[in-house]
Amino acid sequence: MGNRRTARRTTFVVCVITLLLAALTFAATSRQGSSGSTQGVTKGEIKVGIPLVDFDAIKDFVDYTFGDTEAISRVFVDDINKNGGINGRKLVPVYKKYPPIPGRTPDPLTLCTAFTEDDKVFAVVGVFIDFTGQGQKCLTEEHNVIHIGHELDQPMIDGAPGGLMLTPDRTKEHVAAAVVSLMASNNKFKGKTVAVVGDKNNESRVNDIIVPALKKAKVKTGSSAVLNITGTDTTAAQAQVDSFIEKWKTEGVNMVFLAGNLVSAKQFAESIKKGLPKATLVTDTDTSLDQAKGEQDAGVDPNPYEGMISGTGLTQSERWEHKNAALQHCVDVYEKATGETVPGPNERETTSDGKQINTDQSVTDACGDLYMFKAIAEKAGKNLTVKSWQKAVNSFGKIELPPNQFSSLCKGKYDAEDTFRLISYDSSLGTSGDWKTLTPAKDASGGKCTKAAG
Repeated sequence: MGNRRTARRTTFVVCVITLLLAALTFAATSRQGSSGSTQGVTKGEIKVGIPLVDFDAIKDFVDYTFGDTEAISRVFVDDINKNGGINGRKLVPVYKKYPPIPGRTPDPLTLCTAFTEDDKVFAVVGVFIDFTGQGQKCLTEEHNVIHIGHELDQPMIDGAPGGLMLTPDRTKEHVAAAVVSLMASNNKFKGKTVAVVGDKNNESRVNDIIVPALKKAKVKTGSSAVLNITGTDTTAAQAQVDSFIEKWKTEGVNMVFLAGNLVSAKQFAESIKKGLPKATLVTDTDTSLDQAKGEQDAGVDPNPYEGMISGTGLTQSERWEHKNAALQHCVDVYEKATGETVPGPNERETTSDGKQINTDQSVTDACGDLYMFKAIAEKAGKNLTVKSWQKAVNSFGKIELPPNQFSSLCKGKYDAEDTFRLISYDSSLGTSGDWKTLTPAKDASGGKCTKAAG
């Protein structure tokens, strides 16, 4: 589980291992069966694959659930279809549940094959987690199928044909660079020696984005740590952290930049703050808020995330309180269809086993992803093909998405979220703590997509 983009909180604290070579190497027969440019599109229908996270499979790793995600998704599919569909075509959803844990089945490559070759979908829309990038690559590069998803890294997007891999979020590479830039311009590095921590899947972000950005800003740095996280057992990775903590003490490290979701998990935050209690934590994944709130609800004192700095747009609470038109529409559609009120971030209910039910996030994701697909497909016109889709994306310009304040798409910019500011975790806010703002939110796109619209 982005950002994530800033709107997303579907980060899953699970570990990623290197898949077997046989799984990573896609058979030539599969490539030969790659989908055509109009696969899944008929005169009256558009077939769309919608992956669903199996929360039962990850219940030991997360403190929350997203409710009945298929039922929530169907609300918005039905709403689109009841209101003319997409240029007269109805959406036909194909749902598949999967556990986002390496070694469990169906794995991302199996899911990709099922969606693209068996079901022959035009697009896969939703939370399709594979931190190795192989599942997403299978969809877009191997099968020429569109993917609107989350937790996408810039290299994944860059590797896909232009416009086929999109996210309503910001990529973590952009967030990481922006966090360093904003912290430098706001004098947050004064008196700090910064160490950077990542895992093998984010090694390039550590070495190619964050460390160079720190050096460019003339920030004093300590040793960088790239953890070997294998499977769900983090014992070895925690031993690595303990070793680096001792080294950081000799280097005078008093700020630690956590790159990515895995190393921002509570077991690493707890270890670092125990060894370096005065160190400030920084992360490029604002989805750490769920971990911070989980620690607060569990009564962990001191909360290791207290004062942690990140980058995002508006806070969850602010987005909910000041809903943009797109988010308000999503909430209205859901409440009218179900007769249920969607609790906000500070009003979430819990299951009998203490899991927080993040219905607001599930509604935001399902609605936002589907309406993003709808907006682009409508711009592509009656002749909906992969080529016309790419043309629509590359010339889109500003796009309204829930709950982003600023978003845009154009050629070379396939992560939509543009809202950005510095934030820090404050356990005194709300019932479980929340982000507090350190700098004003602004449109960080620099007008990149303004000229593209047309």
